[in-house]
Amino acid sequence: PKYIKYYAQSKPYKDWIVSFNTGSTRGNINAQTLGNMEISLPSPEQQDLLVDVLSALDDKIELNNRINKNLEEQAQALFKHWFVDFEFPDSNGNPYKSSGGKMTDSELGEIPEGWKIKDIYHFSEIIYGAPFASKFFNQENKGKPIIRIRDLPSQKSDVFTDEIHPKGYLLQKGDIAVGMDGEFRAYIWSGVESWLNQRLCVFKEKGNVSKAFIYFSLIPLLHKVEKTEVAKTVIHIGKNDFDKFYIANPKQEIMLKYKVIADKLIQQIVINNQENQKLAQLRDYLLPKLMSGEITVNFKELQ
Repeated sequence: PKYIKYYAQSKPYKDWIVSFNTGSTRGNINAQTLGNMEISLPSPEQQDLLVDVLSALDDKIELNNRINKNLEEQAQALFKHWFVDFEFPDSNGNPYKSSGGKMTDSELGEIPEGWKIKDIYHFSEIIYGAPFASKFFNQENKGKPIIRIRDLPSQKSDVFTDEIHPKGYLLQKGDIAVGMDGEFRAYIWSGVESWLNQRLCVFKEKGNVSKAFIYFSLIPLLHKVEKTEVAKTVIHIGKNDFDKFYIANPKQEIMLKYKVIADKLIQQIVINNQENQKLAQLRDYLLPKLMSGEITVNFKELQ
Protein backbone atom coordinates (compact mmCIF):
# COMPACT_ATOMS: atom_id res chain seq x y z
CA PRO A 1 0.00 0.00 0.00
CA LYS A 2 2.78 2.48 0.76
CA TYR A 3 4.37 1.80 -2.61
CA ILE A 4 1.02 2.52 -4.29
CA LYS A 5 0.73 5.74 -2.27
CA TYR A 6 4.06 6.99 -3.57
CA TYR A 7 3.33 5.75 -7.08
CA ALA A 8 0.13 7.82 -7.04
CA GLN A 9 2.27 10.88 -6.29
CA SER A 10 4.64 10.28 -9.20
CA LYS A 11 4.62 12.15 -12.50
CA PRO A 12 3.78 9.08 -14.69
CA TYR A 13 0.65 8.46 -12.63
CA LYS A 14 -0.41 12.12 -12.67
CA ASP A 15 0.19 12.37 -16.43
CA TRP A 16 -1.91 9.26 -16.98
CA ILE A 17 -4.73 10.64 -14.85
CA VAL A 18 -4.74 13.89 -16.82
CA SER A 19 -4.85 12.02 -20.15
CA PHE A 20 -8.14 10.36 -19.15
CA ASN A 21 -9.57 13.45 -17.52
CA THR A 22 -13.16 14.11 -18.63
CA GLY A 23 -15.62 16.86 -17.82
CA SER A 24 -15.73 20.45 -18.96
CA THR A 25 -16.46 22.27 -15.68
CA ARG A 26 -14.56 20.09 -13.25
CA GLY A 27 -12.28 17.31 -14.40
CA ASN A 28 -13.10 13.79 -13.21
CA ILE A 29 -12.18 10.16 -13.76
CA ASN A 30 -14.20 7.04 -12.97
CA ALA A 31 -13.30 3.99 -10.92
CA GLN A 32 -13.36 1.62 -13.90
CA THR A 33 -10.70 3.64 -15.71
CA LEU A 34 -8.58 3.75 -12.57
CA GLY A 35 -8.91 0.00 -12.20
CA ASN A 36 -7.57 -0.57 -15.72
CA MET A 37 -4.39 1.38 -15.17
CA GLU A 38 -1.16 -0.56 -15.62
CA ILE A 39 1.66 0.35 -13.24
CA SER A 40 5.31 -0.50 -12.95
CA LEU A 41 5.48 -3.11 -10.21
CA PRO A 42 8.93 -4.18 -9.01
CA SER A 43 9.48 -7.08 -6.63
CA PRO A 44 8.07 -6.79 -3.10
CA GLU A 45 11.63 -6.44 -1.80
CA GLN A 46 12.36 -3.56 -4.17
CA GLN A 47 9.04 -1.95 -3.29
CA ASP A 48 10.00 -2.03 0.38
CA LEU A 49 13.38 -0.45 -0.36
CA LEU A 50 11.79 2.38 -2.36
CA VAL A 51 9.31 3.01 0.43
CA ASP A 52 12.12 3.01 3.01
CA VAL A 53 14.01 5.73 1.12
CA LEU A 54 10.99 7.97 0.55
CA SER A 55 9.48 7.34 3.99
CA ALA A 56 12.74 8.34 5.67
CA LEU A 57 12.43 11.77 4.07
CA ASP A 58 8.74 12.10 4.96
CA ASP A 59 9.41 10.94 8.53
CA LYS A 60 12.08 13.63 8.99
CA ILE A 61 9.69 16.26 7.62
CA GLU A 62 7.00 15.12 10.04
CA LEU A 63 9.47 15.15 12.95
CA ASN A 64 10.46 18.73 12.12
CA ASN A 65 6.77 19.68 11.99
CA ARG A 66 6.23 18.23 15.47
CA ILE A 67 9.30 20.04 16.80
CA ASN A 68 8.06 23.31 15.29
CA LYS A 69 4.65 22.85 16.85
CA ASN A 70 6.32 22.38 20.24
CA LEU A 71 8.59 25.41 19.74
CA GLU A 72 5.66 27.64 18.81
CA GLU A 73 3.65 26.39 21.78
CA GLN A 74 6.56 27.25 24.10
CA ALA A 75 6.86 30.79 22.72
CA GLN A 76 3.09 31.27 22.88
CA ALA A 77 2.83 29.92 26.42
CA LEU A 78 5.51 32.35 27.58
CA PHE A 79 3.75 35.18 25.74
CA LYS A 80 0.48 34.39 27.52
CA HIS A 81 2.27 34.03 30.85
CA TRP A 82 4.02 37.40 30.63
CA PHE A 83 1.80 39.60 28.45
CA VAL A 84 -1.72 38.30 29.05
CA ASP A 85 -1.61 36.99 32.63
CA PHE A 86 1.14 39.50 33.57
CA GLU A 87 3.15 36.88 35.44
CA PHE A 88 6.56 38.07 34.30
CA PRO A 89 9.84 38.45 36.23
CA ASP A 90 10.64 41.84 37.69
CA SER A 91 14.02 43.59 37.42
CA ASN A 92 15.38 41.32 40.18
CA GLY A 93 14.17 38.15 38.48
CA ASN A 94 11.34 37.68 40.96
CA PRO A 95 7.71 37.13 39.91
CA TYR A 96 5.92 40.42 39.29
CA LYS A 97 3.31 41.33 41.89
CA SER A 98 0.72 43.89 40.94
CA SER A 99 0.07 46.71 43.36
CA GLY A 100 -3.26 47.38 41.78
CA GLY A 101 -2.23 48.39 38.29
CA LYS A 102 -4.34 50.94 36.49
CA MET A 103 -7.50 50.79 34.43
CA THR A 104 -7.22 51.46 30.73
CA ASP A 105 -9.27 50.66 27.64
CA SER A 106 -12.10 48.34 28.66
CA GLU A 107 -11.10 45.69 26.10
CA LEU A 108 -7.52 45.59 27.33
CA GLY A 109 -8.53 45.74 30.95
CA GLU A 110 -5.98 46.27 33.68
CA ILE A 111 -2.31 46.47 32.79
CA PRO A 112 0.77 46.64 35.04
CA GLU A 113 2.09 49.93 36.26
CA GLY A 114 4.54 51.55 33.87
CA TRP A 115 3.04 49.87 30.80
CA LYS A 116 1.37 51.94 28.07
CA ILE A 117 -1.31 51.25 25.48
CA LYS A 118 0.15 51.74 22.01
CA ASP A 119 -1.14 51.28 18.49
CA ILE A 120 0.31 48.64 16.17
CA TYR A 121 2.51 51.24 14.43
CA HIS A 122 4.50 51.70 17.63
CA PHE A 123 5.64 48.08 17.35
CA SER A 124 5.86 47.49 13.63
CA GLU A 125 5.86 48.97 10.18
CA ILE A 126 3.16 47.58 7.89
CA ILE A 127 4.40 46.95 4.35
CA TYR A 128 1.78 46.26 1.68
CA GLY A 129 2.21 44.07 -1.38
CA ALA A 130 2.35 45.66 -4.82
CA PRO A 131 -0.11 45.14 -7.73
CA PHE A 132 2.13 43.06 -9.98
CA ALA A 133 0.76 42.64 -13.50
CA SER A 134 -0.47 39.10 -14.19
CA LYS A 135 0.71 39.34 -17.81
CA PHE A 136 4.28 38.95 -16.54
CA PHE A 137 3.46 35.84 -14.45
CA ASN A 138 5.18 32.69 -15.66
CA GLN A 139 6.01 29.14 -14.60
CA GLU A 140 9.39 29.06 -16.33
CA ASN A 141 11.30 30.39 -13.30
CA LYS A 142 11.82 33.76 -14.97
CA GLY A 143 12.52 36.38 -12.31
CA LYS A 144 11.51 35.70 -8.72
CA PRO A 145 8.56 33.82 -7.20
CA ILE A 146 5.51 35.93 -6.45
CA ILE A 147 3.54 35.11 -3.34
CA ARG A 148 -0.24 35.25 -3.35
CA ILE A 149 -2.54 34.59 -0.39
CA ARG A 150 -2.97 30.96 -1.42
CA ASP A 151 0.81 30.44 -1.25
CA LEU A 152 1.27 31.45 2.39
CA PRO A 153 0.41 28.06 3.98
CA SER A 154 2.81 26.14 1.72
CA GLN A 155 5.51 28.84 1.94
CA LYS A 156 6.24 28.58 -1.79
CA SER A 157 4.87 29.53 -5.20
CA ASP A 158 5.10 27.96 -8.64
CA VAL A 159 4.43 31.34 -10.27
CA PHE A 160 7.25 33.76 -11.08
CA THR A 161 7.49 37.30 -12.39
CA ASP A 162 10.33 39.22 -13.99
CA GLU A 163 8.56 42.53 -13.34
CA ILE A 164 10.38 44.97 -11.04
CA HIS A 165 7.59 46.94 -9.41
CA PRO A 166 8.58 50.33 -7.92
CA LYS A 167 6.60 49.53 -4.78
CA GLY A 168 7.59 45.89 -4.66
CA TYR A 169 8.72 44.23 -1.44
CA LEU A 170 10.76 41.03 -1.28
CA LEU A 171 9.69 38.67 1.49
CA GLN A 172 12.59 37.74 3.77
CA LYS A 173 12.98 34.72 6.02
CA GLY A 174 11.33 35.43 9.35
CA ASP A 175 8.90 38.07 8.01
CA ILE A 176 5.39 38.02 9.47
CA ALA A 177 3.05 37.94 6.47
CA VAL A 178 -0.75 38.27 6.52
CA GLY A 179 -3.31 37.68 3.77
CA MET A 180 -5.92 40.42 3.59
CA ASP A 181 -8.80 38.53 1.90
CA GLY A 182 -10.76 35.41 2.79
CA GLU A 183 -9.27 34.59 6.18
CA PHE A 184 -6.77 36.47 8.26
CA ARG A 185 -3.81 34.42 9.44
CA ALA A 186 -0.30 35.44 10.38
CA TYR A 187 2.50 33.34 8.88
CA ILE A 188 6.20 33.38 9.66
CA TRP A 189 7.82 33.26 6.24
CA SER A 190 10.38 30.49 5.76
CA GLY A 191 10.51 30.30 1.97
CA VAL A 192 12.92 31.78 -0.53
CA GLU A 193 13.10 35.50 -1.25
CA SER A 194 9.86 36.28 -3.10
CA TRP A 195 7.81 39.25 -4.25
CA LEU A 196 4.82 40.16 -2.08
CA ASN A 197 1.70 40.45 -4.23
CA GLN A 198 -1.20 42.82 -3.61
CA ARG A 199 -3.70 42.05 -0.81
CA LEU A 200 -0.89 40.80 1.39
CA CYS A 201 1.12 42.69 3.96
CA VAL A 202 4.11 42.25 6.23
CA PHE A 203 4.39 43.39 9.85
CA LYS A 204 8.03 44.40 10.22
CA GLU A 205 9.17 44.79 13.82
CA LYS A 206 10.72 48.09 14.91
CA GLY A 207 13.81 48.56 17.06
CA ASN A 208 14.04 46.13 19.96
CA VAL A 209 10.50 44.81 19.59
CA SER A 210 10.29 41.03 19.62
CA LYS A 211 9.15 39.37 16.39
CA ALA A 212 7.36 36.71 18.44
CA PHE A 213 5.61 39.43 20.46
CA ILE A 214 4.12 40.93 17.29
CA TYR A 215 3.20 37.50 15.90
CA PHE A 216 1.27 36.37 18.98
CA SER A 217 -0.28 39.81 19.51
CA LEU A 218 -1.67 39.75 15.97
CA ILE A 219 -3.40 36.38 16.26
CA PRO A 220 -6.34 37.51 18.49
CA LEU A 221 -6.56 40.90 16.77
CA LEU A 222 -6.90 39.31 13.33
CA HIS A 223 -9.36 36.75 14.68
CA LYS A 224 -11.54 39.50 16.10
CA VAL A 225 -11.78 41.27 12.73
CA GLU A 226 -12.51 37.97 10.99
CA LYS A 227 -15.41 37.26 13.36
CA THR A 228 -17.00 40.65 12.64
CA GLU A 229 -16.77 40.10 8.87
CA VAL A 230 -18.38 36.67 8.65
CA ALA A 231 -21.64 37.91 7.12
CA LYS A 232 -19.90 39.05 3.95
CA THR A 233 -19.30 36.82 0.92
CA VAL A 234 -15.56 37.56 0.82
CA ILE A 235 -14.13 39.19 3.91
CA HIS A 236 -11.39 41.82 3.72
CA ILE A 237 -9.04 43.52 6.12
CA GLY A 238 -7.15 46.75 5.56
CA LYS A 239 -5.56 49.84 6.99
CA ASN A 240 -8.76 51.04 8.69
CA ASP A 241 -8.78 47.79 10.67
CA PHE A 242 -5.07 47.95 11.45
CA ASP A 243 -5.50 51.50 12.74
CA LYS A 244 -7.66 50.03 15.53
CA PHE A 245 -5.06 47.51 16.65
CA TYR A 246 -3.90 48.45 20.15
CA ILE A 247 -1.49 46.48 22.32
CA ALA A 248 -0.21 46.84 25.87
CA ASN A 249 3.42 47.91 25.57
CA PRO A 250 5.57 46.36 28.31
CA LYS A 251 8.62 47.94 29.86
CA GLN A 252 11.66 47.60 27.62
CA GLU A 253 13.45 45.20 29.96
CA ILE A 254 10.54 42.73 29.75
CA MET A 255 10.34 43.03 25.97
CA LEU A 256 14.07 42.39 25.64
CA LYS A 257 13.94 39.32 27.91
CA TYR A 258 11.12 37.89 25.85
CA LYS A 259 12.91 38.73 22.60
CA VAL A 260 16.04 36.83 23.67
CA ILE A 261 14.04 33.70 24.49
CA ALA A 262 11.14 33.64 22.03
CA ASP A 263 12.82 34.98 18.90
CA LYS A 264 15.38 32.18 19.11
CA LEU A 265 12.49 29.70 19.05
CA ILE A 266 11.00 31.45 16.02
CA GLN A 267 14.40 31.40 14.32
CA GLN A 268 14.66 27.63 14.87
CA ILE A 269 11.18 27.16 13.39
CA VAL A 270 12.34 28.97 10.25
CA ILE A 271 15.48 26.80 10.06
CA ASN A 272 13.43 23.61 10.43
CA ASN A 273 10.99 24.76 7.75
CA GLN A 274 13.88 25.47 5.40
CA GLU A 275 15.20 21.96 6.00
CA ASN A 276 11.74 20.57 5.27
CA GLN A 277 11.63 22.40 1.94
CA LYS A 278 14.98 20.88 0.94
CA LEU A 279 13.84 17.42 2.04
CA ALA A 280 10.61 17.77 0.06
CA GLN A 281 12.57 18.88 -3.02
CA LEU A 282 14.85 15.84 -2.67
CA ARG A 283 11.84 13.53 -2.25
CA ASP A 284 10.08 15.02 -5.28
CA TYR A 285 13.29 14.68 -7.32
CA LEU A 286 13.83 11.04 -6.34
CA LEU A 287 10.18 9.96 -6.59
CA PRO A 288 9.77 9.79 -10.40
CA LYS A 289 13.28 8.40 -10.89
CA LEU A 290 12.73 5.63 -8.35
CA MET A 291 9.30 4.78 -9.72
CA SER A 292 10.51 4.67 -13.32
CA GLY A 293 13.51 2.52 -12.46
CA GLU A 294 15.97 5.20 -13.57
CA ILE A 295 17.42 4.95 -10.05
CA THR A 296 17.51 1.61 -8.25
CA VAL A 297 18.03 0.97 -4.58
CA ASN A 298 20.39 -1.67 -3.27
CA PHE A 299 19.90 -2.96 0.27
CA LYS A 300 23.67 -3.14 0.83
CA GLU A 301 24.00 0.52 -0.21
CA LEU A 302 21.38 1.47 2.37
CA GLN A 303 23.32 -0.41 5.01
